[in-house]
Amino acid sequence: MSAKSIGKYLSLVLILVVLLSIPVNAQGHKVNVILDGAGVDMETILESDRIFVPVEALGEKLDFKVEYVDNQIYIIKNNANILLTINSNMAMVNDEELELDVKPLLIDNNIFVPLRFVAESMGKDVTWDGSNYNVLIGEFNQEANIEDTFIYFNEEYGYTLSFPNSWKDEAIIETKDGTLYVYDKKSTGRFIEDGYESYGPVFEVRLSDYSLTAGLTCSDDYVLDYSDGKYIEALFGSDFQFYPETVDSYKKIYDEGLKVLGSFRKINADYEFVEDDKDNYEREIEVLYDILENYVPENIFKRDEIFTYWKPIPNSSLLYMRNMENEDEVSIKIESEFGEEANLIRYHLKSYHHELEESELTQDNALKLANEFVNRYVDKYIELNRTPDLYPSLYEEGKHETYGDKDCRYVVVVDLVHGFVEYYGLLGD
Repeated sequence: MSAKSIGKYLSLVLILVVLLSIPVNAQGHKVNVILDGAGVDMETILESDRIFVPVEALGEKLDFKVEYVDNQIYIIKNNANILLTINSNMAMVNDEELELDVKPLLIDNNIFVPLRFVAESMGKDVTWDGSNYNVLIGEFNQEANIEDTFIYFNEEYGYTLSFPNSWKDEAIIETKDGTLYVYDKKSTGRFIEDGYESYGPVFEVRLSDYSLTAGLTCSDDYVLDYSDGKYIEALFGSDFQFYPETVDSYKKIYDEGLKVLGSFRKINADYEFVEDDKDNYEREIEVLYDILENYVPENIFKRDEIFTYWKPIPNSSLLYMRNMENEDEVSIKIESEFGEEANLIRYHLKSYHHELEESELTQDNALKLANEFVNRYVDKYIELNRTPDLYPSLYEEGKHETYGDKDCRYVVVVDLVHGFVEYYGLLGD
C-alpha cells in the first residue's frame, strides 16, 4: 500500500505551524484535554516536551480513520491524509513531506502520536494552557436550538446569550459580579417558602483562570471561550436542588439551558479578572484526605488524583475526585467545596454505576455517624436530628436519611444501605 495523496492541502505557513510544539514545563504532569469545549478523558504522555495521545482514541474524537501497514500509520479523513511511521520523524500530509522533531511512540502495543501535529493537520486549532496543563482542541461550536428568544448581555465579561421568552415567567436570571446564575423559579419558590436562604442554580456561566470542565469528562459543562488565560464556562447541575413536585420545571430549564449555549457570542474582551488565592489548598487537601480515611469505603479513589479548581463566585474552591467506568462515563465521584478560610461548606459522594458493598446502618448508628461527621469539620458543637424534609432531592425513605440542626443551617445525608455519609452542606451561607 502506498501513501495516500489527494493533492496539496497545506501551505508552507501551515507546514511551519504544525511543526511548532506545545511547551510543557514539567514531564510527568497530567494533561487535561478539552475538545470543542468539552472535557475529554484521554490518556496523555509527555515525551521530549511534547504531548502524545493514542491515535485510535484521537481518531474517535476527531472522526478520522486509522489504518496500519507494517510500521506505517495512515490517518484518513476527507481532505487530509496523514502518513506517520514508527521510529521515524518523517511524515506526509497529503503530498507534502514533513520532518518532525519527534517520532510516534509504540507503548504496550498502543501507538501514540503527537497531538498538536495531527489535530492541526485535521484543521483544528490547538491552544496550550501551561498554567493548568490543559490543551484545548478546537472551540465550542454548538448551534443554538431555541426559538422565540430575548438577548441576555453580560457587560462585564462581554458576551451575549439568547434565552427563551418563556424564562421570563419560568426562570430567575441573576448576574452577580459578572457570573450569570439561572434558577428554576418553581424550585426556588419552594425553597424560599420553606425558609431556606441558600439554594443552587440550574446552571451558571462564570469566568476564572481555572477550568472546572477540564476535569469533568462526563458532565454537561462546557468551556465557551478561552483567551488571555481566562475561561468562560457554563457549569450545570453542580448540586441538583429541587423538590419532587418541581423536578419537571427544573429539568425543562436544564434542557433548554444546554440548547441556549449554542447562542453564545463573545463580543468584548475588556473584562476584569478576579485573582485566585491558593493559600488554603494545602489545608483543604488535608481535610479531603481525612474524609477519605474515615468516611469513604476503602480503595475507591487514588489519593494522588485530586483535581483542584477555584470558583470566583462565591469565592470558594473545589476539590474533585472520580473513578471512570470507561473513557466516557464516571462510575463514582467526590466533590468537596471549601470557603475562604478553608472551611468545608459542601461535600458530596455520588455513585452512578460503582458497585458498593452493602453495610447497613440502623437509624441510631446513622444519626451518630452524621453528628460525628459534622462536628469533625465544623469548629463549634452542632447537634443534628433526623429531618427527612430538609434536603428532599436526596432523601429516599429506607435508603437515605437526612439530618439537620435546629436552625436548618447544616444538613447531612447518610446512605443507610452502604453505610457512609453521602452529602454534607452548609445551607446558611
